Amino acid sequence: MRLLLVKQQVGFGIVEMMVAIVIALVSSLVIFETFAVSEGIKRTSTSGSDAQQNGSAALYMIEREARMAGYGINNQLLLGCTVRYYDKNGTGVPATLTLAPVVITPGATPADSDRVTLMFGDSDLFANPARLIQNMPSPSATYKVDNRFGFSEGDLVIAAESGLDCTLAEVTNVPGTTGQSDNVIHNPGNYQVGKDTVSSRYNRPGGLGVSYTTNGRLFNLGKAPTQDEYRIEANRLVAEHHFGNLATDIVGEQIVQLKAQYGKDDGVNNGTVTNVGAFTANDGLVDSYSNVAPATPAAWRQVMSLRLGVVARSATPEKPAVAGGACDTTTSFPTWSGGQIDVSADANWRCYRYRVFETIVPLRNLLWMQS
Repeated sequence: MRLLLVKQQVGFGIVEMMVAIVIALVSSLVIFETFAVSEGIKRTSTSGSDAQQNGSAALYMIEREARMAGYGINNQLLLGCTVRYYDKNGTGVPATLTLAPVVITPGATPADSDRVTLMFGDSDLFANPARLIQNMPSPSATYKVDNRFGFSEGDLVIAAESGLDCTLAEVTNVPGTTGQSDNVIHNPGNYQVGKDTVSSRYNRPGGLGVSYTTNGRLFNLGKAPTQDEYRIEANRLVAEHHFGNLATDIVGEQIVQLKAQYGKDDGVNNGTVTNVGAFTANDGLVDSYSNVAPATPAAWRQVMSLRLGVVARSATPEKPAVAGGACDTTTSFPTWSGGQIDVSADANWRCYRYRVFETIVPLRNLLWMQS
């Protein structure tokens, strides 16, 4: 009788299957943990790069305009003057502005951003202000001046006189006819610029309530002066244009704070400057930094520079080290030369990373002041 040998069947048992599943799960856990760590590092690096680009670009935009600040208005008679103006394309009612190269509006609380308003003219000719040679019988009367050099239709001009508010007007005609060659007319309504008919925008019917005497001066800002206000809105740096195109442009994303200070040659040692020698006013050296606006034209002459600090943050918040725990990515406020910068306006501020960009801009048009 021949024996039939049956080959034994082999395969995976339940124990082997369970071991294989455990090994696969552990391997997957390691892979995903490595991936999570890698993504976290990538997110942090990318966010830091974005903050670097946003912050440096935002600071550059403000700095570029700050270097022009004061052009055409760097005269002691104008500095700090309250300017009455009217813009039919804006609110359509008389308003006021402070005439200065830079005006800092401090935040209401330390967590609120400052606002920085920069102003300069764009006249092609750097001409001396014209002197009025006849008293104005009414606020809307024609300016009669001793010199119309550099004035043309469409220019914006500011009339100023010590002890009076300044006023803004739009030149509508500088006639050359006999007996009118000293007139600078600023009427409401339409006027001609070459072959084009233009509607007067800044001339209020009846004027703005101020009549000047022969002590008055007329300053030419050119056809498109700039007055831009930089501020923070919804974690963005924006610029609001007060002349020309009344628009608000986004300058930089993920900008959470803007701080600014005047650099003053006022002889005051408030601990913000390490000076060599005595703190002496009007010696050409910055003695103090503060965000307190000068109160007089003489005090405005002591403003020599603008110190700016911009805080950019990462676009994506970091995750807490412990799931469900509090963020500890940032444990203290960022700092600049003016001290700590409070970024707690966002309750989750600790979840982000921050970069501070700082510069000091010499206000050259105040340094080259006209007396």
